Amino acid sequence: MTSELLERDDLSVYVVAGVPKSFKKKLAKYLSEESSGEGNLMLLDENMTEWLLARLKGKRRRSHEQTPASSALWRCYRSLSAARYHLSDQPLEGRIREIRSEIERLWRITSPIHDTDEEEGSS
Repeated sequence: MTSELLERDDLSVYVVAGVPKSFKKKLAKYLSEESSGEGNLMLLDENMTEWLLARLKGKRRRSHEQTPASSALWRCYRSLSAARYHLSDQPLEGRIREIRSEIERLWRITSPIHDTDEEEGSS
């Protein structure tokens, strides 16, 4: 479901502060009512939340803090996103989406941002 949610053209992102995690159930109910059951929501994990907030605050990893591989894969992902946008009404768009998803998977593997996940999993 997560990848289907992220592929939607009507995706919006909201940042909410000061609510308990149980707020998600209330929000899901409200969203279902407002969208006639077609809406969906997702709570980001801790690492993605930190990354998103850093981006919103304008904080970026300096180039010397990125690995060359993760930097190159991220540029590739952004380029494929642009190509997908420009080819959205063409049959090729589906294939570009598949390649972009694979590039994202590779970026997650090589990115220093996700090293803590692997270390926690192996403990």
